[in-house]
Amino acid sequence: MKTRDRLLSAVAALAMATAASAQAATPGGGDPGQATPTTSDAADPAQAVAPAPIGDEIIVTAQRRSERLQDVPISLAVVAGDTLQDRSIQTFEQLAPLVPNLTIAKSPAANMIILRGIGSSPGSPSLDQSVVMFIDGIYGGNARQFSAPFLDIERLEILRGPQGALVGRNTSAGAINVISRKPGHEFGGYVNALYNFAFDGPTVEGAVDLPVSDAVRFRVAGKYSDMGGYLYNSYLDEDQPSRREAVGRIVGVVDNGGPVVVTAKYEHSDVRSNGIPMQVLAPTKGYPLDRSKDTYLQDDNEYDNIHANNASLQFDVDLGGPTLVSISGYSAFVNRSLIDADFYSGNFATAIFNQKFDQVSQELRLVSPDAGTFRYVVGGYYSDSKLMEQRTTGVLFAPPASTYREFRQNNEVYSAFGQLTAYLTSQLRLNGSLRYTHESKTAHYKRWGGPQAATDYIGVLQEAIAGDIEAGRVDPAVGIQYEFSRNAMVYATFSKGSKSGGFQGAISNATAEAFEFRPERSTSYEIGAKLTLPGVGFLNLAAFDTIYKDLQVSAQIPTNGSLTAAIFTGNAPEARVKGIEAEFSARLASFFRFDGSLSWLPQAKYVEFTSGPCYPLQEPDGSVIGSCDQSGERLGFSPRWSGAMNFTAETSLGSDLRLTGTLSPRFQSRSYRDFMNDPVTEQKSFTKLDARIAIGAEDGGWELALVGQNLTNELTVGFGGAGGLANTFLDPGAHIVTIDPPRNISVQAKIRF
Repeated sequence: MKTRDRLLSAVAALAMATAASAQAATPGGGDPGQATPTTSDAADPAQAVAPAPIGDEIIVTAQRRSERLQDVPISLAVVAGDTLQDRSIQTFEQLAPLVPNLTIAKSPAANMIILRGIGSSPGSPSLDQSVVMFIDGIYGGNARQFSAPFLDIERLEILRGPQGALVGRNTSAGAINVISRKPGHEFGGYVNALYNFAFDGPTVEGAVDLPVSDAVRFRVAGKYSDMGGYLYNSYLDEDQPSRREAVGRIVGVVDNGGPVVVTAKYEHSDVRSNGIPMQVLAPTKGYPLDRSKDTYLQDDNEYDNIHANNASLQFDVDLGGPTLVSISGYSAFVNRSLIDADFYSGNFATAIFNQKFDQVSQELRLVSPDAGTFRYVVGGYYSDSKLMEQRTTGVLFAPPASTYREFRQNNEVYSAFGQLTAYLTSQLRLNGSLRYTHESKTAHYKRWGGPQAATDYIGVLQEAIAGDIEAGRVDPAVGIQYEFSRNAMVYATFSKGSKSGGFQGAISNATAEAFEFRPERSTSYEIGAKLTLPGVGFLNLAAFDTIYKDLQVSAQIPTNGSLTAAIFTGNAPEARVKGIEAEFSARLASFFRFDGSLSWLPQAKYVEFTSGPCYPLQEPDGSVIGSCDQSGERLGFSPRWSGAMNFTAETSLGSDLRLTGTLSPRFQSRSYRDFMNDPVTEQKSFTKLDARIAIGAEDGGWELALVGQNLTNELTVGFGGAGGLANTFLDPGAHIVTIDPPRNISVQAKIRF
């Protein structure tokens, strides 16, 4: 408690001091007539809002209405679409290093999204995410739901901490808003082509605005990528995983200047990977930590393929004051994966992971005008989703040990929410938000065994389990803001978040007694300051303390000699995280800009978890037979210090040419790359360096650039865990790990028209 009080006092004192100086420098709170540009009609990447330019306001929609970043009482990071293109960010895994306290890693079964050390574990894909993605307002709680590559993005908003009261359900740890670019009023577009020398492959992305009339306009965007891998498979003599991506999107807007604006979007993506980014780690058996593997399957290569379709229809209706917003959404994907389940050249076991998911949703919200003493957002949400999950494990030399598991889940959600902001004075405002969610889930699990269970999906029925959950929950939030001026604001918030309970999924060791796990709940306190230095930049600070009850944890556990790769899924009674985050940007000279973010996470631990999972060779000492006491242990993926910075210099070369250079160091202190504090997965402190140098036209019409990532060539672990059947066949202490990409250099060409 004393540590928290000192942290909060220090931030408050700094905020007050800076606010006082900002108020003195800008009497009256700045220029009240200053225009606030929006970005919904951006015609090309040059028009997208980015945190970098000091003269531009950064507009976000984190609270379901358009607001200045500096007015939003949330710890919020914004990444512009131009930044994603310039840094050659192709996937969500590559995004994470740009944002401290954010981790996005890949495991054999699913992706993980973790904020401030909290996120859904990878053991069971049936778990809802604790950090939810919203793509153009459409909820994406499944780990695979929006795994398509980035395409024509206007900006990303990363909201840290519980957001359930207003943003959406299940956001017990945070949310990521992805906003696509909308059609412009004039014909134009861009082409962005990149060739990566290390991965020996091209990426081509482009978009074009097609205005049919003053009232109707379209934007068509597409992307194709064919990249090689960075793990050398010595058995197959090839680099893996190679990745081929094709994605297309069309967005249409009908706006005749009347009270109704209609926006429709359809997107299709096809991602195919030859090989998976996993390698076995068993140094005593000749498998050290490096960028190599030797997996093979007799009849096929490992693969991970996903096909997805997403569509939305939005109506914005001006009611002569308030605006009614209707968003109808459809999201579906099919995922098929084949994995060498022993993770080395033994050819003893194989595994198949298949998922099929579809979701329909409808949201209605009424948004008040940005004027008056009381401003509100009220609305309702409905969704219906279906998940079918198949998993097989085939033990090739002992067919009776092979299993086929099938899991089916239906999930129906009703939700009502609202926010009221009271402008008590020109400087003081109070915020209150509330969401009620009623959720019902039904699930059916079956497991078959026998010689053909893993290949033909048949066998002897070994287990049949059914379950249902129906419950309601309330997520409130209250906050206070005080503006010393337009350039200085401090805030304090109290919020609660939650995540629904669920079922084990298609794991091999599901039992009726442990089929269901409990909901997750969070309580968070946050204070912060948002400070703008006109003509120079901004500094945003946040200090937080969040307690989680019944934190959901899922992880693969050692086989201990058996022929089944078991999964632990359960609840940690209590966990706690607290720390400080800073976002900043400063133009120190007309030709030089410095921006970035820092995080300090002094506490991130399981307060109580006496029946947690064990890592390989760990001696069980927990309150349940075979479990381990993780109480007091630090949470995985939670370095005490992390940061990302950008130093950008630009100068005119004459003849309408401009030279731009960016140096981008990013660092993390020591952390565990699993959920069990396994010393083998400990990642030491590291610093990685990205860089970019570009020459182009002064008006932005074209640009040529050289882009470097991980120039220090650091060897780092993205995720680690128990070795699955490698624990049985290779080494009881074996692990499987994902390795982050090595140094790579690309050449990039952009044309805007």
